[in-house]
Amino acid sequence: MSDGTDEPAIETLVKTYNLSREASREIAALLRSARQESPKTIHDVGTIDTLALVSIDSSANLAAHSSSWSSGEFDAISSGTVERAMFGRYEKLERVGQGGMGEVFRVRDLALNRKMVMKIIRGDRMQDIGALARFVDEAQITSQLEHPGIVHVHEIGRLDDGRVYFTMEEVRGRTLTEVIKRTHESFQSNEASGWDASFRSLINLFRRSCEPVAYAHSRGVIHRDLKPSNIMIGDFGGVQIIDWGLAKILGRVEHVGLGEEASEIQSTRSVDESHDTRAGSIVGTPAFMPPEQARGELNQMGPAADVYSLGALLYMMLDGRPPFEGANSSAIILQVIEGIERIPGEALGAPVELQRICMKAMALEPSKRYESAAELAVDVVSWLDGAGRRDRAWELVAKAGELTPIVAELERRADELSAQSETMLSALSAHASVALKRPAWELQDEAATLEHEITVRRARMIQHLDTALTYVPTLTEAHNRLAEIYRKDHDEAERRRDMATATSSEVFLRAHNRGLHDGYLNGAGTMSVITDVPAAVEMYRYVKQDRRLVPSLKRRIGRTPLRNVELAMGSYLLVIRAPGRAEVRYPVHIARQSDWHGTQPGYTDPAPIHLPEVTEIDDSEVYVPAGWFTSGSDGVASQRCLIERHWVDGFVISRHPITHHGYLEFLNALVDDGRLDEARRAIPRETDESTIYQQGGDARFELRADRAEMSSWPVNFVDWHSANAYTCWYAERSAQPWRLPTEIEWEKAARGVDGRFFPWGDYLDPTWCRMIHSTRGIPYAVSIDSYPDDESPYGVRGMGGNVRDWCADEVHPVVISVDDSMAPSLRCARGGAWFATADLCRVATRELRPPDARSSGIGFRMVRSFGNYELL
Repeated sequence: MSDGTDEPAIETLVKTYNLSREASREIAALLRSARQESPKTIHDVGTIDTLALVSIDSSANLAAHSSSWSSGEFDAISSGTVERAMFGRYEKLERVGQGGMGEVFRVRDLALNRKMVMKIIRGDRMQDIGALARFVDEAQITSQLEHPGIVHVHEIGRLDDGRVYFTMEEVRGRTLTEVIKRTHESFQSNEASGWDASFRSLINLFRRSCEPVAYAHSRGVIHRDLKPSNIMIGDFGGVQIIDWGLAKILGRVEHVGLGEEASEIQSTRSVDESHDTRAGSIVGTPAFMPPEQARGELNQMGPAADVYSLGALLYMMLDGRPPFEGANSSAIILQVIEGIERIPGEALGAPVELQRICMKAMALEPSKRYESAAELAVDVVSWLDGAGRRDRAWELVAKAGELTPIVAELERRADELSAQSETMLSALSAHASVALKRPAWELQDEAATLEHEITVRRARMIQHLDTALTYVPTLTEAHNRLAEIYRKDHDEAERRRDMATATSSEVFLRAHNRGLHDGYLNGAGTMSVITDVPAAVEMYRYVKQDRRLVPSLKRRIGRTPLRNVELAMGSYLLVIRAPGRAEVRYPVHIARQSDWHGTQPGYTDPAPIHLPEVTEIDDSEVYVPAGWFTSGSDGVASQRCLIERHWVDGFVISRHPITHHGYLEFLNALVDDGRLDEARRAIPRETDESTIYQQGGDARFELRADRAEMSSWPVNFVDWHSANAYTCWYAERSAQPWRLPTEIEWEKAARGVDGRFFPWGDYLDPTWCRMIHSTRGIPYAVSIDSYPDDESPYGVRGMGGNVRDWCADEVHPVVISVDDSMAPSLRCARGGAWFATADLCRVATRELRPPDARSSGIGFRMVRSFGNYELL
C-alpha cells in the first residue's frame, strides 16, 4: 500500500469513514507521489492534510480533482501570485470579496452554464491546519443545512494550484446592514411615518433571519458570527444567512456510512476536535458577540450564543446603531462583557414589546435568554401578528377620521336648512296655502334627508372604530375617537335633559375614556358669590327624596365674598344672611366643568347680589336675585321655546297668585272711583251671563253666597287686559312698580337655575300640585294654600298647578309649531292648571291665547324689579 509511514493514518481514515479498499489505495498512491515531490511539505501537513483531502471528495476519486504541488509552487500560491482565468470547469468572472480566510469570486459553471460563487482559501492559509479545517467545515456544514435561508453549497474541491475551494449559489441583493441604514434614514428624514409598515417589514426580515438559525440549532449547529453584514436580502425579498466559517457543531455524533444521511450535522473536524478553536480564543465580531464568546469561553457556547447575536441585530434595527461602539475591538469587548446600558430605540419611541424581546435575548446570563432562535422567533411573530392587526385597525381609524368632517358639514347644513324652513313657515299663517308652504317643506325634507345621511355615516364611524378595537382592543386612538362621539352625545343629551340618552352615552364614554375626559366625567366646577354687604352663607345640596329634589346636607362655607369655591357637579341652594337684611335663597347649578359666577353680560367682574333690607320684602313676596338661568324646552312641554341661557335682573314676585279676595278689592276700588263700567268689564266670567260675583246694594262686588269659600282661591276667568289693569292699580296704590311678569321672569321664579321640569324637581305626583288627577271626583281649583309642596327653589307657590299666570310680553319670537303671524295679538299664560295633565304642568309649557280670552285655568300674579344697579 505504501512504505508503511502512512499506514496508521490511512487505516484510521478507512475505519472512521468506512471507506472502500480502493479508496485507501488511491490515498496511499497520492501521498506517495506527493512525498516524492516534496517530502518536507507532506511531513509538515501530515494527517490533517489527508483529512482535508478526504473531506474534499469522500467518493475516493481524489486524484481526478487535485494534484500535488512543489515547494516553489507553494510559495507562489502563498504569495497569491497565481491567478487563472479558468478554475477547472469554472470561468472566473470577477472578484466579489476578500477576507482573512480566502477570496470570493463570481464564476460561471461551464457544464451547467450558470453563475455561482466560488470561495477559495488563501494560499498562505493552506499552511494553517486549523484554518484549513475551518474552511472545510464551513463547506461541509453549510452543505448539510438544507434550508431556504441558508446558501446552498454545490461542490468542494481543489484547484490545479492546490487551493481548496467550494462553490455555492449566488445571492444577489443587499446586506441587512444596508436595509437597516436605509430604514432609519427614512425614519429620521420623515419619509417614514414613525414605526410604520417599512419598519415592520424590517422586523419581518428579522423574524425570517431567525428561521434558518433555528433550523441550524435543530441540527446541532451554531453560527457564532451572526451580524447584519452576514445576512443577505435578495432582490425578491429572500433572506439568507451567509458566512458559516465560524460555525460549530455541538457535541459528538454517531459515525455513519457514506451511503447514509446523518441525522445530525458532522464534518471531518467534528470527528477529530483536536483541530477546533482553542478555549480562551476570541473569534467573531465584537459588537454582536455574546459575553461568553467575548471572554473566550467558546466551549460554553450553545444556541443561546446565537440568540444573543440575534438580539444584538434586533437592537440595531430598533436603535439604528449597534449595541456597542468603541475605538477598537478591545474597548467593545469590554462593553460586551459588562452588558448593555441603553434601552434600544428608547429615544425613537420603539415599541416596548420589541424592546423587551431584545433585552431578553441579550441577557448577560445564557440561561436567562431565549433557549433557541425558534423560541425568540415565536415572540417576534406574535408581535408581527399584532402589528398586522394594528395596521388593519389603523386603516379603520383612518376611515372613521375621513367621515368626521363629512358628518360635521352635513350637521351644519341640516341645521341651516331647518332654521331657514322655520323662518319661512313663521311668516305664514296656519291656513296659508300648500303652494306657499311647499318651499319650506322642501327645505324640511332636504334637512330630513341629511339627518338620515348623518345617522348612517355616524353609524359607520362607530362601526369602523368598534371593528378596529376587535383587531387591537387597546388601540388608544380608536378609544379616544369613540369617546369624543359619546361625549358629544352625552353633552347634547344633558342640555336637553334627556337622561336616558345621557346615561347610555356616559356608559360608552366611560368605557372608551383613556384619561382625556376624566375632568368632564368628574364634572367638578367652581362657584363665586359676592354680596353688597358681607354675609354668612349656608349651602345645601339638592338630593332626591321620594322623587323630589330636597335641599339637604347643610354646611357653612364661610362669609362673602366667596371666590372660586370648588364644588362637585350638581344643584345647590345657598341661604344668605346678614344683619338687618332679609334672608335670601340663591340657587346655584354647577354644570359639568362649569364656573358659577354672577357676571352679567358686558362685564368682567361678578355683580354683587343685593340683599334686601328686612322692611323691603314682606311675607307675601319672594325675592329672586339677579343671575343666569336656562329656559326652554325639555322635549315634552307644550308650545315650548328653544333652550336658551338668559341673564335675568333681580325682581320680587308674588308668593301666590292673586286671589278672588284681592281681585274684589281692585273691582271695588274702581267702583269707589266711579268707574263702574270698567269694573263690570273686568269681572271674572266665562260668558256675559256666567259669573261667581254679584253686586250688593252699594254697587260693590262680592262673591255669591254659594261661592263664599272661594275667597282664597286664585282668581280665574280674567283676560290679560284685566290682569294688567289690576297691576297698574296695585302699583299706584302701593307706590311700587308692580306689573305682570315677563315669561323669562316667571320661568326663572318657577324652576330656579338647574333646568328642572317642575318647580320641585323632575317628577310629578298628583299630590304635589293641583292637576287633573289630584282628586277622585270632578277636578276644580282650590285655595292657594292647599298644596305646600308646589313650591319653587325661591319659595314661590302654585306654579305647577291650580291656575296659570298671564305674562306681560307678547309671544316669544322663537317658537315651535306656533303661527307667528298671529303672535303680536297673543299673550302667554305659564304654569300648570287644575285640569291639566302632567305634561301640561311642566314649567316650560306655554298656553298662547288672545289677550281678551278668559279661562277657568288662567289667573295671574305680579312682579316688580328690585335690587338692580349699574356696575362701575
